[in-house]
Amino acid sequence: MFGLDYSWLSDPVYQDWLLRGTLTTIGLALASSAIAILIGAFGALALSLRIAWLDALIELFVELFRNTPPLLQMLFFYFTLSTIGLRVTDPATGLSVPLLSAFDCALVSLSLFGGALCIEAFRSGLESLPHSVTEAARSLGYSRWARFRRIEMPIASRICLPALTNILTNLFKTTSQASVITVPELMYYAGQIYNDTFRTAEVMLLVLLIYVSLVSLLSWGMSRIEQALAFPGYGKGH
Repeated sequence: MFGLDYSWLSDPVYQDWLLRGTLTTIGLALASSAIAILIGAFGALALSLRIAWLDALIELFVELFRNTPPLLQMLFFYFTLSTIGLRVTDPATGLSVPLLSAFDCALVSLSLFGGALCIEAFRSGLESLPHSVTEAARSLGYSRWARFRRIEMPIASRICLPALTNILTNLFKTTSQASVITVPELMYYAGQIYNDTFRTAEVMLLVLLIYVSLVSLLSWGMSRIEQALAFPGYGKGH
């Protein structure tokens, strides 16, 4: 159809590459998303403590990672971490190799980029809390950590779920840039396949469908979580 030729898909080597690339993409997206959410939650907690030097430090972190391209951050970590002495000796070859692999560098950069965006999302959720809620918790004798863990974060996380969905879906799509630093994810193997087969249009169309399917699945899952955690007055809890 339309002159497209997918006969190369019957080759087990290309099937294996696509499967490996898809699994690496999913693994990188899940790991970086989990770390980004943790960074966001603890960053928002730190901001709520109203400590001037800590606020300045977190604001610097957010501005640095939010206002620079994720690809630049990835290249920075990949090319600089090995040049500042973070290297180990490979016991098998005796050669000096970077301490962090390309996958590790991609994971670090994506986690920090997503974490900077998550801090803003969680902060907006915390600032949306009615003042009476925190006052009631104080009057009941909750400590700062107990208020955050038992009351503020559970409510704030529900409020900021739509923003988190956008951040996580964008983070998932950004994993494709990891191919630039030789992480063997979906786009990396796609490049290998169309270089071998010269079927660029067919390969890109297939990769597009895989990304649409995976990101749609993520969006659907986040929407289900949002519906399950909704409560009256916030988000979908009408």
